[in-house]
Amino acid sequence: MALLDALIAGAGLGYLAHLYREALVANLAAIGLGLLLALAAGYVIRVAVRALRRANRRMEGIFAEELRKPSPRPR
Repeated sequence: MALLDALIAGAGLGYLAHLYREALVANLAAIGLGLLLALAAGYVIRVAVRALRRANRRMEGIFAEELRKPSPRPR
């Protein structure tokens, strides 16, 4: 199903590129910079998610360790 979606998206983009060929060629630098910025934003988001997951694992470890300890004052 994902392969079919990718094929349809590719065909749609190819059709639009054919229709707007002059606009693509005239604005190639802007399109390239936009694509570069989109890739950079994706990379930054990926790094941020990894850092947040790592911090979450550390916090879960600390909480688990603290919950295993006996209470300092017995009730």
